[in-house]
Amino acid sequence: MEIITSRDNKICKLVKNLYTKEGREKTGLFVLEGVRNVRDALKKGAEAEYIILDEKFVPDFAVDAKKTLRVSEKIFSYISDTVTPQGVMAVCKMRKIEFKDIELGENSLIVVCENVQDPGNAGTIIRTADAAGAAAVIMMKGSVDIYNPKTARSLMSSLFSVKVVRGVGADAVFGYLNDKGIKSVAGALTDGAKNLFDADLRGKCAIFIGNEGNGLTGSTVKRCGEAVKIPQRGGAESLNAAAAAVMIYEHVRQNM
Repeated sequence: MEIITSRDNKICKLVKNLYTKEGREKTGLFVLEGVRNVRDALKKGAEAEYIILDEKFVPDFAVDAKKTLRVSEKIFSYISDTVTPQGVMAVCKMRKIEFKDIELGENSLIVVCENVQDPGNAGTIIRTADAAGAAAVIMMKGSVDIYNPKTARSLMSSLFSVKVVRGVGADAVFGYLNDKGIKSVAGALTDGAKNLFDADLRGKCAIFIGNEGNGLTGSTVKRCGEAVKIPQRGGAESLNAAAAAVMIYEHVRQNM
C-alpha cells in the first residue's frame, strides 16, 4: 500500500478542513481519532469514508482495505488533532437525527441541553444518557457541536448508539415534547425549585440541563412544567455534568 507523504494530498486537506464547523457542515463528514473510538464506532455501524493509519500502526480490528489509507508518521502528526496521536483516525459521516427518528416507550427519557459549551461536559452527559437507555439527547441551538474533534473524542462510541438531535430551537423542542405528552423538568437553582428526590419523574420525561456558568435561561425554566434542584450539603458552586447524571439516574430509579 502506498504511503502518503505530502501535505498536499487531497485526503490530508480534507481532514484539516473537517476541523472547522464550516467544513463539517459542507461535507457532512467529521474526524474520529483514537484506537478505541475508531474500533468501537466501526463495530456500532459508523459509516467511514476513509480510515487513515500511521505507517507503523497495526490495527487489532477489521478495517475495510478499500477505504484504508496509510500516511507517514510525520503526516499523521500533521493531520492529527491530538498531542499524542495513536496512529488511527476515521473520516465518518455525521448522523442526521430528527424528532421523527426518536422511538418512545412508556417511560422514555429525553435529555435536553441548552447552551452547554464544554466538550467534556457534553460528552459526559451524552454518555450517561446512553448508559441510562435514554431515547434521545437534544442539543439546542447554542450548544457545543458534538462533531468537533474534542467533543467527538469525549463522546466515544455513544455518538453511534444514542440518538442526538442537534441545532433546534426552544419552540421546536417544546412543540415536540408537548405533542408527545412528555413532561418537562428543568434542572435549576431557582427559588421555587423542588428537591429532586421529591419530584415525580415517572413515565415519559425530558430533563433540561443548562449552561455551565449561567444555567438554563429563564424562559426555558418557565416553559418547563417543573423545576428541580439537587440538595447540596457542601459548597460547590456548579455540578453541571454531574447534576445531569444524578437527574438522569433518578429517572431510572423511579421507573425501575
